[in-house]
Amino acid sequence: MIKSTLRFGMVFLALLGLNFTIQAQNEIYTEDFSNGGLPAGWTTMDESGNGGLWTWCDDPVDAVGAGCVVNWGLYVNQHGDFASTTADNGFLVADSDDLGALASPHIIQVTTAAYDCSALTEVWVKTENLIGVYEYTTTNNAVLRVSTDGVNWTAFNMFDIAPGSGGNEPGSIRWTNNPGIALTDISSVAAGESTVYLQWSWTGNYEYYWLLDDLIVYDSDPTIFYVAAHDMRVNSTFAAVAPNFYWPLDMVESFGFLADVENAGFMDQTNVNLNVTIEDEIGNTVYTENLDYGTIGADSLAENVPFASAGFTPTAMGAYFGTYTVSADSIDLNPDNNTVEFAFAVTDTLFSKDDGVDYSTRPADSNWDVDEAWSWAYGNYYYVPVAPENAFFSYVSFTLDVSDNPDLAGENVTVRLYEWTDNNADENADPDERTEIATMIYTLDGNEVGDSYIYLPVTTLLGDPVPLSDDTEYAVMVEFQTDIVGKTVLMGVSELVDYSAMIFRSQLDGNPRYGSLLGINGALETEPFSSLGFGRDLVPTVSLSYTIINNVKEPLPLNGNLTVFPNPSNKEVTLDMDFNETMQDVTIQLFDLTGKLMETRTMENVKQQQASFNVSTLANGNYIFKVTTEQGTRSERFTVQR
Repeated sequence: MIKSTLRFGMVFLALLGLNFTIQAQNEIYTEDFSNGGLPAGWTTMDESGNGGLWTWCDDPVDAVGAGCVVNWGLYVNQHGDFASTTADNGFLVADSDDLGALASPHIIQVTTAAYDCSALTEVWVKTENLIGVYEYTTTNNAVLRVSTDGVNWTAFNMFDIAPGSGGNEPGSIRWTNNPGIALTDISSVAAGESTVYLQWSWTGNYEYYWLLDDLIVYDSDPTIFYVAAHDMRVNSTFAAVAPNFYWPLDMVESFGFLADVENAGFMDQTNVNLNVTIEDEIGNTVYTENLDYGTIGADSLAENVPFASAGFTPTAMGAYFGTYTVSADSIDLNPDNNTVEFAFAVTDTLFSKDDGVDYSTRPADSNWDVDEAWSWAYGNYYYVPVAPENAFFSYVSFTLDVSDNPDLAGENVTVRLYEWTDNNADENADPDERTEIATMIYTLDGNEVGDSYIYLPVTTLLGDPVPLSDDTEYAVMVEFQTDIVGKTVLMGVSELVDYSAMIFRSQLDGNPRYGSLLGINGALETEPFSSLGFGRDLVPTVSLSYTIINNVKEPLPLNGNLTVFPNPSNKEVTLDMDFNETMQDVTIQLFDLTGKLMETRTMENVKQQQASFNVSTLANGNYIFKVTTEQGTRSERFTVQR
């Protein structure tokens, strides 16, 4: 099995001193899938009985064909539209993601008609592919199978993409190149045989998809046509970026650089150099650094080599654009993959890992046990090196989507801000490592969709503002703690930036910085929040901002007096409300100190009124009444004691 890393199937024959083209007499069969469906005599089935089929798509950009991948724009991890040589006239699709989570893996197969190879001493198969995996490797799962009788099959591996646990391991690769050229020698089975069937078989479960195009069968080794002599590239899936996409100027710190480079050609490359350059928004170079590799052997990967310096520290607000560029002594025959670009911006008060919502998602059903409530938490990591004087967190923003479950209206989503210290260095925010410093409650109204942002003031449950602290790591988490089984909310996410290499580089420096954090458990208070998240190339659209408050007051003052009596109590407490004017709408929420909502009551046209609550079933401890009116919010604490 031979792999090529060419993006557009370029031929370098002239540079190799050859005078003939790829359309030589050694092509014995070709198929570009331009006939509107499966070629004549081809069949498709799901051997596992899970309903998966290979379909036909006619447009890699608009995906308007009935068999196209449903969400072209959603799974953009490292690729754009399918870039096979003839993608614009059609190709085949196996959409694992559309099948969802299955009880057992799907086995989706497409099989050719029989071909006569009796006159051939060698048989090679070339295809252009795009395969995305999440948990299953391509090895032994995304294979070309060959048979001479349609019953007994021999499998040939085409790629060796291994995503790691859940596809989330640092530096893991989920996707082939776009396209990934697969050149496979099937001579051991097919040469000299009068009846040969080819079958592309995919075993997986809720993976991404496999796109297949431009099949050619050769009677000899065509490797020279698809592998360049000189082809260095920067690995777009492992290039360190800034720790945040938006970053307050007062909070910036130096960050270092690292990117994997690969010699994808068949000749050694000498004087290999990797340069990183950062320009400001008007094109001025504000930073540049080189990393010399010396010689990199043919078909080899140079990985995890950091640049020597501590890196770049932004000094002004504005947009910044970074570029990694690899070069060597030889003229590169495939220059399209010699650079990787990234961007970030320095702001006045905003922390963000993203620049907008790509789509909404949630954990797969299988993450919860049978009869376990579908609770989960997703959020981002932010670090404050030195807090300005009188700096307080102001707002948190996030996106939710309940369009599939509008009956969740009335359920609460809790947004918590934690201080986190990774004492055991396991890259998880364990329950005993995180200290809750702010708690905000949002009640679903059933209309939350897609990219509609929700903004909440950052306060304690008592409504007090929360100051920033020096040298502190923060985790801001959107938590759906529920008793409901089988239904949950979706959260907006972004795939704009892959933070995996940044995290790895910061760990090398001894100052780990992270992207997202994810916890999935019926009881979130006992769940470690993993920094692997859904993958380090995916972050939730959860942002933080701060402000300077010179005279700290109640952020949302309520015009009137609140009193709770008796306090403490063992049976019943009364909330006495004495407003200076009539409040049209009053909401009273009863919380425990973990932020769990115990009861909600609404009232209208309230000026001087009392509301009594039975607390006889509550455990001993402290509780909070949060009163919200059109004028603002205030909280009062009381104690249950027997």
